[in-house]
This record gives sequence, C-alpha cells and structure tokens, in this order.
Amino acid sequence: MSNEELCQRVLQSAMELAAQKGWNQMTLSDAARHADLSLDVVRKLFPCKSSLIIYLNRLADQNALKQSYQQQPIPEYLFDLFMERFDTFQCYRQGFISAVHVLPLNLPLALFLHLSIQNSMKWFAEAAEIDTRGLRGLACIKGLTAIWILNMRVWLHDDSIDMAQTMASLDKSFKKARKFAHYCVKSTVKTTDTQDSQQTDTSYFSNEKEK
Repeated sequence: MSNEELCQRVLQSAMELAAQKGWNQMTLSDAARHADLSLDVVRKLFPCKSSLIIYLNRLADQNALKQSYQQQPIPEYLFDLFMERFDTFQCYRQGFISAVHVLPLNLPLALFLHLSIQNSMKWFAEAAEIDTRGLRGLACIKGLTAIWILNMRVWLHDDSIDMAQTMASLDKSFKKARKFAHYCVKSTVKTTDTQDSQQTDTSYFSNEKEK
C-alpha cells in the first residue's frame, strides 16, 4: 500500500470517528486502531490531528486540479474547481464539520488553514492562467479566498445531497466578482507583440470581448 493510500485510509478512519464522537474526542491512536494500522505508521504520516485537515485541504486541491483549463470563461472553470473541491470535503462532511466547530478554540490551526486556503486559491488562479504576481495577483488570491470562505459557510449548512444551495451561492459569488475582475484578473497568455507581455483577461465572463 502506497503512502497516499495509507493517508487516505487514516483520513477516512479519523473522519468517521470525528463524526461519531466529535473532533476533540477523536485521537490519532483511535484512528490507527479503527483503520487497523500500526501507531508508528500513522505517527509518521500524521504527527498531529491538525495535519489531517491540512492533508484533506491538499487532497481537495489535487482532485480539483485534475481538470485542465480549456480556455473556457474563467468563472466557469473556477466554478468547476471550487465544486470539485467541495465534492472532496463532502466525502468527509460530518467529520470535517466537527473539526470546523473547534477552530475558534484552535487559533494556530485556524491561521494555518487560512494560509493553506490562500495557497490553494493561488494554484487555482494559476491553473486558469491568471497572473498571481504583484499587488494585482495578491488581490485576486484574496478575492478567491473570500469567495471560498463565504461559500464554505453556505456548504456547512447545506444538507442537500447535490449541494444545490452551495452551487447557487457560488454561482452568485462569481457573478458579483465581475465588477472587480478587470482590477484583479490579469492573463498570462502571451501576445504577438512581446513574449513577456500580459493583458487583462477580456474573456472573464464569456468568450466574447466585453463592449
């Protein structure tokens, strides 16, 4: 069994236990026994419970980034990435929600998770061929982070199987982002004038140029 398979096995075990008895009551030792794995293996993979959440965040990114950008309107692509990310969290829904509930009491984890989300949004932006350098790139990353956090709050209360409320809220969020897109979104597509030039992405909302 590969390390990745072991990590997913531990994650599944831990989230099942967290869903049953709460995040604070679940221990990695419990997760190891529940997964029928030795403590030394689990200790090597996950030095602390917080690392489970960071791993889940990375796993969600990996699943989402399997989708390549095909030059479709950027919000459509980002919408798909975000929903794929939610799909991953949905697989561990109750366990993850139990962890979220204790974040206010675990400020180091909350801060680290926030930084991890920002890094995720940087990956998503670059996957959509958006320039993430400089102040404009930073503004884009922070904007995407805000959209994710806003819609994560919706997801936490969305009990529908198809995440209909989350999808509707996310769609609305990207439509609202239109007014800021030309200030934050800059394409990395090369032009014929110079190999290093960059341009505002006029295809942000459609394949047609905005008038």
